[in-house]
Amino acid sequence: MNRLLKNSNKYFFHSIYIEEGALNYPITKNIIEKYCNSNLIIIKHYKDVFNRTNQNFSVQKQNQSLILAVKSKPFVYNGPDVCQNFGYSNFYYTSFLLNCIFDCEYCYLQGMYPSSNIVAFVNIEDFKSEIKYITSKESVFLAASYDTDLIAFHNIVPYLDYFYDFFKSLPNLLVEVRTKSANESFYKTHKAIDNLIVAFTLSPDEIIKKYERSTPSLDARIKAAKTAISMGFKVRICLDPIFVGPDVDSFYEPFYNYLFSQINPNDILDIGYGFFRMSKDFFKRIEKIRPNSLLFCDDYSLKDGVLSYPSNLQEKIMKKHYEILTKYINEDKIFSL
Repeated sequence: MNRLLKNSNKYFFHSIYIEEGALNYPITKNIIEKYCNSNLIIIKHYKDVFNRTNQNFSVQKQNQSLILAVKSKPFVYNGPDVCQNFGYSNFYYTSFLLNCIFDCEYCYLQGMYPSSNIVAFVNIEDFKSEIKYITSKESVFLAASYDTDLIAFHNIVPYLDYFYDFFKSLPNLLVEVRTKSANESFYKTHKAIDNLIVAFTLSPDEIIKKYERSTPSLDARIKAAKTAISMGFKVRICLDPIFVGPDVDSFYEPFYNYLFSQINPNDILDIGYGFFRMSKDFFKRIEKIRPNSLLFCDDYSLKDGVLSYPSNLQEKIMKKHYEILTKYINEDKIFSL
């Protein structure tokens, strides 16, 4: 993130690939002007670059390229079963961006995509049309940043600026934007709206150093969350993923106590709580690209195609954690899978 802020005009990206069909969109023109000294390459289709075989996700992550593309349908997807729906049956997600500027060791995107380069879709009006259509039929909970971090990317492409008035205009829409970013600019330049939730993913600092490389510290994220709260935004705290093991179990109780010494629990909307989990297929792909990761050497249980900790172990740890968390917030405000 510091790299982004300090060097926003040159060589932030290894290269910028642009689909021929994306050239005339305003986002593309803004990026070309902003990164005029970068290596610009015109391509036929983003998948010609993004889906190439024999790419090394980890190596690319150290020097990502940006791909500007025009997305085709669908623009909105049904929410996955491995994610909390927070009580909303009409749960969808959308992806204006593919991939993230952060490099979390546990991230499922490593197994989902063949490349760690970032794809930014420029045809935002098409996204708006489909979102407007589904909200014309039913009330919708829409996760807008599961496959990326829109707040962290805000200084490159400010998608939330482009969608702010649109989201605000749809009474049947509730949007969640999940982030690990310490970027506070959005909260300071926009008024809070009732149907937008900013969900901060927080972890013990030891976990951040262990698994969440290049992400802001716990204190930096808490500071951003407090700024969002002070500006009137609805703030959700995501304690997800939770890790289990003799080397990490002791981190959580002091973390929870510290978190709620810094943030008034009455100021947050609710909590999302979930253990580390991943589809078997994604897990196996990541095992190959991170052969030295101890995280992918642990023994997990397989249930419905998803690997995670054994259910009896999850119940034991969750009970222990809930005993601490419910000192601060009612259990009916804690959502777990």
